[in-house]
Amino acid sequence: MDETYFLREQTAAKHFILRHYLQELALITLQSSFRTLTYVDGFSGPWESRTDDFSDTSFMIAIKVLKDIQWSLKARGHSPVIKCFFVENNAAAFAQLQSAVAKYHKPADGFHVATFRGRFEDSIPSILAYAQEMTLTFIDPTGWTEYAFDQIGPLLKRPQSETLVNFMFDHISRFTSWDDQTITESFNGILRPGWRDRIDKTLPPGEAAARLFCKEFKNAGAFSHVVSTPIKKLSDRTHFCITYGTRHSKGLEVYRDVEHRTLKLHEFRRLETKLAKVEASSGQGHMFGAADLSASQVFDAQCLAEKRAASDWLESGIKQRGEREYFRAIWPKMLELFMIKKTIAKDVCKELADRGIIRATWKDRGPKNKKPNDDDLIEPRI
Repeated sequence: MDETYFLREQTAAKHFILRHYLQELALITLQSSFRTLTYVDGFSGPWESRTDDFSDTSFMIAIKVLKDIQWSLKARGHSPVIKCFFVENNAAAFAQLQSAVAKYHKPADGFHVATFRGRFEDSIPSILAYAQEMTLTFIDPTGWTEYAFDQIGPLLKRPQSETLVNFMFDHISRFTSWDDQTITESFNGILRPGWRDRIDKTLPPGEAAARLFCKEFKNAGAFSHVVSTPIKKLSDRTHFCITYGTRHSKGLEVYRDVEHRTLKLHEFRRLETKLAKVEASSGQGHMFGAADLSASQVFDAQCLAEKRAASDWLESGIKQRGEREYFRAIWPKMLELFMIKKTIAKDVCKELADRGIIRATWKDRGPKNKKPNDDDLIEPRI
């Protein structure tokens, strides 16, 4: 068990997503048409770090990932440039941040680090002047009042940019059903004024707020795709949602892959911690460890439910509306609507073909082709 994240399993999941998505993004972009990658951390901290070197903080995770990627690509003949921009408003935390990251600022090596003391909203002009080419912004606040979309919209709308934002689901769900005007107005920055009239009142408050948040986030950044990953506490309640915005279907594909790996590991860690707490309270060991139990059962069941929902959605579109589109147009819609990977979207199409709902057009390319590719047409079987 990793003691660094003991009883902070949700933080471990958040950092896993950041670490592995940033790694994938850097590898893909810096080996394509981009030479520079900019990483922006809007609420850097450090907060609640348990390590002397801040290795369990978002800013140090990003520096480590990006330095490793830069070194690897330089060894292969590339010349990538990395730019990091860290924002922190708290004076004490900023002093720690600045001291920790200063030694990594080495422009001669193509690794740049800039810091900003102040509110994230106030840093946007500086970030826009600093950022180059592909940019990933990580927004991880302790609340919801310091990143109004109208204020940070210019950063979100940068053409070559993606954003990860932590939506504080558990905290927000406690307040969105209240009639207190002060509380209501505090959500105007992320849900937009008049949100009480636009929120879906048929849903539980937290879920309704999260859904409206995704819609407003998508509009604010002019994103093509927005998805949200719920991260549970030990109590099985959703603690927060990592919400991801992108303009590229490839980014959506990569993010869903990272998400699946994250949630499967998160279920294991949650079970491991629960067993440790039971053992500590009872003073007795367990015959089985977490690895011996089916730690992924809950997640596997969720994946199956999402796959079935995606299949029903596609079948309905084909049967009721006679839709026919190339697979490259269908799978991004499926990944945005349902928590599935591209490989599962392929499986859905294959199974619908096996049932006679759609035509297995991919076999026109040869009998050995078992599943669709992007250029295969998904159409009803006549």
